[in-house]
Amino acid sequence: MGEKKNIAFNFGANWQRFSESSLDNRKFEVALNSLDQLIGRERIEGSTFLDIGCGSGIFAIAASLSGAQKVIGIDISKESIAASIDNKGRFANGKHMDFFHKSIFDDDILQLGKFDIVYSWGVLHHTGNVWKAIDIASKLVAPHSLFVIAIYNKHWSSALWKVIKYFYNAMPKFVRWLMIWIFYPIIAMAKLIVTRKNPFKKRRGMSFYHDVIDWVGGYPYEYATREEIINHVEKTGFKCIKFVKPPVPIGCNEFVFLKI
Repeated sequence: MGEKKNIAFNFGANWQRFSESSLDNRKFEVALNSLDQLIGRERIEGSTFLDIGCGSGIFAIAASLSGAQKVIGIDISKESIAASIDNKGRFANGKHMDFFHKSIFDDDILQLGKFDIVYSWGVLHHTGNVWKAIDIASKLVAPHSLFVIAIYNKHWSSALWKVIKYFYNAMPKFVRWLMIWIFYPIIAMAKLIVTRKNPFKKRRGMSFYHDVIDWVGGYPYEYATREEIINHVEKTGFKCIKFVKPPVPIGCNEFVFLKI
């Protein structure tokens, strides 16, 4: 029998393409503003900051530019680490930060230490075991410090999207390309109708085009309600001090937890 195909999306390759084609100083300003709104510049200044699933490194770099004294980014994708190191040279030359090719499930992950801010936006639901990933990530948070996560909201369409994402990754390249151009106008129109805002003007993340690829292809894919996430994390010694509802029903709920 042949080797079983790994049905998983290469997030790192998408981040790398975005970095090479679309990442500029304006998008770093957006990243800085996003961190300010969610965490607060005063909390980031002088902190130790861990970015789990750093992607292009944009938020780890933004944290360093916001005054974090120690910044580490980790990602399971070699392409993401390469993109992060390259972007550090382009946008934060001289700033000290480290990027490591690691999984949250690595046996030695806790050896990274404890951090004032553990940040993982839109990542842990793509690990294949979101609850285990949350539990491990929370152990990296120092006492009286912040655990910042964003997890896809559970919606009636979530199960359907899980099938679409699996199908996308199982298909040859031409079919995947076709799916992106089918969903591109559909997603743009849906966002416009739901938010009544220009879908191409974004608060954070990639360009709209690369976001569509990330969304349609993003498998493994898990989701949870606001209550499920809060109840699960608070049982491990945290208190939810901030919650941000997504602009669209299938988007990411944002949580800021304080370790008690």
